[in-house]
This record gives sequence, structure tokens and C-alpha cells, in this order.
Amino acid sequence: MAQSELIFPPLPGIDITPIRQDSRSPMGLNIGLVYMGFGDKRICTGLTWDESLVGNAETGVLHGGVVTAMIDETAGGASVLATDHKFSVATIDLRVDYMRPAEPRQNLYCTAHIFRLTKRVAFFNAAAFHQNPDKPIAVGTGTFMLGANDSVPDILGSPFRANNAEGD
Repeated sequence: MAQSELIFPPLPGIDITPIRQDSRSPMGLNIGLVYMGFGDKRICTGLTWDESLVGNAETGVLHGGVVTAMIDETAGGASVLATDHKFSVATIDLRVDYMRPAEPRQNLYCTAHIFRLTKRVAFFNAAAFHQNPDKPIAVGTGTFMLGANDSVPDILGSPFRANNAEGD
């Protein structure tokens, strides 16, 4: 039985402001990524299991590329958030280690945290999991280039902006 409702599991000891917003990037929209919360240099996302995202029709498990894309999208969002929406970002390096197979027909969640931010590079850690963040399906680490192009796409939208002052 597939889970349909996305409910982000608690992250003990980490303050998260809950939100719910579909991804605004084409890739995020294609896989159905939903932004579910944010905190200090951290973004939380969810993905509803869907048959079109399955890698093995016999098992019903999500394709590994979907898991990798989710980690990349979530970490990119965390990078934009960590820079107060001042920079566009591009993936420089991404490493994903698969810890265990995903469970069939289960929703997937991800959290990404920027642990170091320089003038040009954001460094992140991320984890994709089902209901228990202590039992990741995959973990990722990598870097994003800040200021990758002249535009700063509003991929996160207004719920992520800390100060929505008039005139912004």
C-alpha cells in the first residue's frame, strides 16, 4: 500500500519551520518534489511515491536517480536559503552513498544542511529516508557554486524569506 500524504517526520533537536510548497524548478516539478520545512541553513523536502518514478517494476522501489535528484534539489534549495536568496547556484560536486534499499511504495523525505559557506562555495550534507531520519536510504555530500549565473531564480518562493518587508 502506497503512502499518499506527505508528513515530514520530526528531526529531534533541530528547529524546523513547517511550510508546504511545490518545487519551482523543472526537475523538482517533474519528480513531484515538495518543500516541507526550513531552518538554519537547512531545507526539508518530501516526495510522494509514484509508479512513474520506480526503477524496478517488480519491487516498486524508487529509481536511484530519483533519490539522487532529490538530494541535489534539496541541497540546492538549502544553498539558496543559506545565502538569503542572493545567489543562483550550480552543483560542483555531488556524492551519494546508498545505505540500504528504499522500501517499495513508500514516500521519501530528505533534509540538507549547509555546514560551510564561503564567498563562492556552499558545502552540504544531506540524507534521504522514509519515516526515520536515523535510518537513511542514502546520504549525500557535495558543493554548490554560488553566483553560477546572473539571475537568481525564485526557486523557493516567499515562504522561505525571513523578512518579507514591504517593497521587497
